Amino acid sequence: MIDLGLFTPAEFEAVIAREYVDGFHKFFDANNPPQAKAPVLHTPTVLNVAIDAEKLLRVCGEKLRAAGGEIWDETEFVRADIAADGVRVQGIHLPTQAPRQTQGRLLIDAMGTASPIAWQLNGGRTFDSVCPTVGAVIDSGFEPGVWDSQWGDVLNSHGDISRGRQLIWELFPGRGSEITVYLFHYHQIHPENPGSLLEMYEDFFTILPEYRRCNLDQMKWKKATFGYIPGHFSISGGDRQTAFDRLMAIGDAASLQSPLVFTGFGSLVRNLPRLTDLLDTALRHDLLKASHLNPIRAFQSNIAVTWMFSKGMMVPTHRFLAPYKVNAMLNTFFGILASEPPEVAERFVKDRAGWLAFNRMALKAARINPSLLLWIWELAGTKDLLRWVGSYVNFTLSACLSWLFSGLPSFARSTQSWLEPRNPALWLWLLTQSYALTYGVGKPQPEILKIKPRPQVTEIPASPSLMKATPVAKPD
Repeated sequence: MIDLGLFTPAEFEAVIAREYVDGFHKFFDANNPPQAKAPVLHTPTVLNVAIDAEKLLRVCGEKLRAAGGEIWDETEFVRADIAADGVRVQGIHLPTQAPRQTQGRLLIDAMGTASPIAWQLNGGRTFDSVCPTVGAVIDSGFEPGVWDSQWGDVLNSHGDISRGRQLIWELFPGRGSEITVYLFHYHQIHPENPGSLLEMYEDFFTILPEYRRCNLDQMKWKKATFGYIPGHFSISGGDRQTAFDRLMAIGDAASLQSPLVFTGFGSLVRNLPRLTDLLDTALRHDLLKASHLNPIRAFQSNIAVTWMFSKGMMVPTHRFLAPYKVNAMLNTFFGILASEPPEVAERFVKDRAGWLAFNRMALKAARINPSLLLWIWELAGTKDLLRWVGSYVNFTLSACLSWLFSGLPSFARSTQSWLEPRNPALWLWLLTQSYALTYGVGKPQPEILKIKPRPQVTEIPASPSLMKATPVAKPD
């Protein structure tokens, strides 16, 4: 965000609540077979910066207003109507029930995976999995020595499968004495197993004193944090529609997230230079058809291939598994990361692992724990295992293309000055392919894909006429 000019370094420093020294990953292994025990994995540069969200949002709001934008609080989306020359959005101001309406050239859907627009674009297809998550922001109450605020617990389990789920903890220091604690599990969507958050909170309050020694009556609870984090398994960059004419989904609405980090926000931020550059190009040349906008997405083939990890952390509904199996698989992979140089683990957790590194670690895991493939098959099933083979083939093909055409991004930039004014659609396609060969396989190259001064083009205003509008989305 600093590189894109949205913030100055000083402005961003002002919204950092805390930066800790190290983060830990450790899964319970008392009952694991010897080959599935592992040391603590240290990731000092992963999720190590706590942001004051209230300050961040306030600064972002001020910047938006300074740029001429408006923020409509307490306003609910009703519908969007698309015409050949623009889009009209209708909403309702909840306190007064007064209708609100605006229009423009492009609608960005950032309403999350529950967005009615995103569901309509994909034929009502919902999620492939979900993480029920509960937790709290605790201001004080831990005895001295229980937890040092210089450290973070990135992923931690301290028990085996219980009630058909493998619970995982996260703990992050925040502003002052604040500590944020989460409890979650990877959950298979099933009508007979809805993943109750109330049951999760019962577990949270019961197990918290075991996880970190504390007396619940002495804790100062500041805020509850809970929700469902949905996930979508992508085989290739085109198996989910993220755009329509004059409409584009981003973030969780696009559902192109990491199966490990599990949120579209992470993918959005990691691909922000890619998305903003492509979207800016499309807007300046009025290339706002679905065929132009649909390739503008945060898809990464190296992330898609890792969804088998999250699938392997789900306990199939009505199936009995040996209680240690999920922890054993996690320890196998994270133990390998712990034995690698720190930069390898960092690239993997930050969704930047390449084809060679992925295959090397997968073969190493199979050698250390030969039962691993059988366990994954047992958890994922034949159908999803075959789906994963498809995503692996796509990852392999993308990696080969990235290697064969490694010079394309530099070549594309060298042609910008004459190609963009003459054939903007071809330039947008070429720029999209350049980003797919770099960001799309987890290899951002800002020094090559640096946004350069633009050729002068005529701005294309939105037409006030929106007759014969076709509905794109409306609530049930």
